[in-house]
Order: sequence, then C-alpha cells, then structure tokens
Amino acid sequence: MDSKPQIPLEVFRKMIETLPPEELAKLPPEKLPENIPVDLVEEAPIYSRSALESLILAANSYHLQKRLELQERYGEEVLAALDRTKTLYNTATMRVFRNKLSDMQKIRARWHQSHDEKKRDLLIDSVRHMQGQILDVRAENAGITQAIRLLQSTRPQKAEDQTIFDNAIAELKKGSEFIEHKLAEFFLLRLEVLNVEMQMRYREVLAFEEEAAILDQEIESLRQKLERSQTIWKRTFQRSKSNHEMEELQALIASLVAEKQNKEAAVSENDLTLWLDTIVDASVHPFTRHRIDKVIGNARRALFYLLTKYCQLQEASAMQIARNPFLQVDAKAAIRYLLMSEQFILDYFAKRKSRNAAWISDAAQVKMEDLERLEQDILSELKKSSRFQRLK
Repeated sequence: MDSKPQIPLEVFRKMIETLPPEELAKLPPEKLPENIPVDLVEEAPIYSRSALESLILAANSYHLQKRLELQERYGEEVLAALDRTKTLYNTATMRVFRNKLSDMQKIRARWHQSHDEKKRDLLIDSVRHMQGQILDVRAENAGITQAIRLLQSTRPQKAEDQTIFDNAIAELKKGSEFIEHKLAEFFLLRLEVLNVEMQMRYREVLAFEEEAAILDQEIESLRQKLERSQTIWKRTFQRSKSNHEMEELQALIASLVAEKQNKEAAVSENDLTLWLDTIVDASVHPFTRHRIDKVIGNARRALFYLLTKYCQLQEASAMQIARNPFLQVDAKAAIRYLLMSEQFILDYFAKRKSRNAAWISDAAQVKMEDLERLEQDILSELKKSSRFQRLK
C-alpha cells in the first residue's frame, strides 16, 4: 500500500527465476507487491530461497508499517476501503457468480446447437435460481461504491497518501465496472431465457383458454340439466331414483371442474415479479438497454397478457367462483382487471425504487428517472394491450 509503483507479482515471479540470489537481495522491499503467496518461496530455485525469504520478510514488514501509519491517520474504515482493492476479482461471491454464469453460457450454447428441450429446461431452472446470487453481487458492488465515495471524501494528510487514494479509487472503479459487465451478461442471458419461458407459459394459458371454454360449456349444460331434473324429481316424488341420478350428475360436474383445474396453467406472483425484474434490469442497465430491441417487445407483451390472467385468477379465487376465469369478460370486468394489473406494476416499482439506492453502483449509472420513465412506458403499453389481443 505505497504511492510508489510496485513490481507486479508476475514480473516478480520471473525475476525470481532469472536473477541470482545477490541481485534478488538488492531489490528494494518497498517495490515488492503486498501479500506475496507463500508458495513463491517453495517454487523458487533452492539457491535463491534464503535471499528470497529475507526479501519477503522485509517487504511484509514495510507494508505492515505503512498499514499501521494509514490506520493511525485515517482509521479502520478508510483502511478497509483501501483493502478492498486486494480482493476485487476474487471474493467468494464473485467466484461463485462467475462460475455459475460461465456454466449457464455453456448450457445455452449447447441448447442453441441441439435445440434439446431438456437443456432448455435446465437453463430456465438455473437462471431462476440465481436471484439470491444477484442480490449478493449487487450488495458487493454497493460496498465497493461506498468505499470509493469514502476515499473520495477523505482529505489526505500527506501528499503521498493522495496517490495511494487515487490509485485505490481507480482500481475500485475498474473492479466495479467489471462486476457491472458481468451482471449485464447475466441480464441479457436471463432476458433471452425467461422470454422463452414466458412465451411457453403464454401458449399454455392460451391452449387452456380454448379447452376451458369447451369444458365450461359441458359443465354449464350439466348444471342446467341438474336444475331441471331437480324440479322434475320434486314433482314426481321419485326420491330414490332422483337422488341416484342427482349424485351422478354432481359427480360428473365435479370431475369436469377438477379436470379444468388440473389443466390450468398457473401464474404466480413470484413468476410475475421475476419476469418484471428480468425486463426492468435489462431495460435500465446502461450496458444492456441498447442491446435488447429484438426480444424486449415480445417479452413485455407476454408479461402483460400473463399479468392480466393472474389478476383474473386472483379475483376468481377471492370470489370462490368455479367458472373459468379465462373466458371472455365484459367491458367493466376488463377495466377492473386492467386496474388490478396497473396496481401490481405500481406496487412493484414502489418496492424497486425503495431499494434502488442500495443496489446501483456508480459504474451502472442507473438513475431514479430511468426507473420512473420505464414505469410509465410499461403502464402505457399495458393499457394498449388491455383488450386481450392475442400475441402474434
């Protein structure tokens, strides 16, 4: 942690291999990198190990003294901010995230090549399980942003400290941008993959809508028959026969209702929130928002359709209606579902804005206005698509 340029670790490795012991011993300790790996001594030529051990000991002593001086002048927080430069690309969080992202990119390549549905489903499942990891990565980058701001606001007490701060800030910004580029890679992959999932769910709902219409006609016909029969049975007083026939009709109706429920393509709040996250992240991130034109339109239309169906299901469940919620609805019901869908969007963005400040790094440069503009765009598009038009 010195203002003077240090010898890079890889350069130092080559010097160990090529320089004789007496030349190694002449290297200034303050020029050596911090945290030299222990295995460096074990890998060195036997004749150089003694000189190398002494040199590393002197370097460690020098850097420790510098750390103590910085800690005394600026405190633990500033020292911790400076220390972040040592682990920028190799924290546990980033290792796990990069490995998982790399694995998913490989699966995507194999899926594109083979069009194998199992690989597609594996990819969808893998992307869905990344939500917690994304929060961890964002939290880590938010910590880097805080470290940058702390160093920027700290007034150096010595001229050489300004160089230390400037170097650390530059390294932290570079690391933060690296993280944002990795997040952008994931956001693009997630949009591609979950758009496929949304289109699949849309087709399932649409197919169910057509089947449900037929089932509802059968159920309604049986209900009417049951009502007529009950009236006739009361008049004829054939209770034994009427009870038996009524039970048969009721069982048949129950069977058809159960069949319809089993075939129903459910849309959950968690699904909608994940799909909204997918669209919003890709739409507002500066490294992705200009690269999504081909897919974002279809993704939004599918989302609006599924959101409307979710609202219809919610109302049907709340009112305990056994009828199919996917049938055509009248104008008043359409307006009601639109208002419910709008409220879902408004609630989502209210929560999103409340945590936006903690998520966004300086490198991402996502402003509150970006979210507000996207919110208005989505609400406007939702109204245009509220006529239950089918996707092309």
